[in-house]
Amino acid sequence: MSFGITAGGYLLYCEGLPLPVFVPESHVDLGLTSMEPLSDSIYSDRDAALADMAANASGSGRARYAWYRGAGGALIVPTVFSPATTPRIARTMLAVRQQLVETVQHDLKALLLDMTGSRVLRGVFSRVVRMGSEPALRPPARKEGLGGETPAPRQPAPRSTALASEPARAPAAPASAPAAPAPSPGLVQALAGNNPTRPVAAGPRLPQDVAVSPKVPKERLTSRPIGRSPTQNAQVQADIEYLRNIGAENIRINQQQLTAENVQRVGANRPDLQFDYNGRRYHVEYDIPASGRGPGHQERTMSNDPNAETILLIVP
Repeated sequence: MSFGITAGGYLLYCEGLPLPVFVPESHVDLGLTSMEPLSDSIYSDRDAALADMAANASGSGRARYAWYRGAGGALIVPTVFSPATTPRIARTMLAVRQQLVETVQHDLKALLLDMTGSRVLRGVFSRVVRMGSEPALRPPARKEGLGGETPAPRQPAPRSTALASEPARAPAAPASAPAAPAPSPGLVQALAGNNPTRPVAAGPRLPQDVAVSPKVPKERLTSRPIGRSPTQNAQVQADIEYLRNIGAENIRINQQQLTAENVQRVGANRPDLQFDYNGRRYHVEYDIPASGRGPGHQERTMSNDPNAETILLIVP
């Protein structure tokens, strides 16, 4: 068993399961060290366990938990992951959070020192690293997802103090290579049958898509970029590696839309990523938070192929 941390919770990798299990932060409370079980029963799902807990409120006032079958019945898990219910897992989660803070601090320091070395950047760095020096806080509640990934900043130090701690012309430190990103959590969820992208109704096709030749174009290299964002280009390559490991086929990058098994071209649009998995066609679009173009891409791909599924991912 191993762990990964991602936006909104954790990824739990278990032996015998082909895909990681997403554990939302709403299912985690690393500050609960004392709890009592509701009963010895194992419920069919989390909703049933929570309903029985609500109907049988504790008279002692202590926090309670129950066991249920999660991840499609493959795992038996508590309604809340905490030091009281899963002490080893809780310790690992805390260690993963601390490692993430240390890694981000190290990478930011290397990046800033490798740039122009101006005093402005050094002032920014003095504020960034102080944000990671806070003690660990209890994680806030987030949206649920297992049933079926910052501490507050201190006031920045005065500019003069930050500058005094560094030589005027310190040599630039070599930048360390960033770690390869994990597969997109939204992609993992979608392939597990829980697509976080809400479906849309197929509308009328655009004239240029109706007029496109059905002939399938030649496959191009999957190492091609999907845009100018280094972050997005790195993420799509991590997702491609993940897809190949789980047996996805007909993977294409930034090419015109095709149906399942590359049978026919149905649009002049170019999904960032498209592939087949378990007999179904998937299209993936990577957008920045302020873009707002994702729903339009989704509607167009669905109109061209209502049998396909679209996954919208936000990658800065």
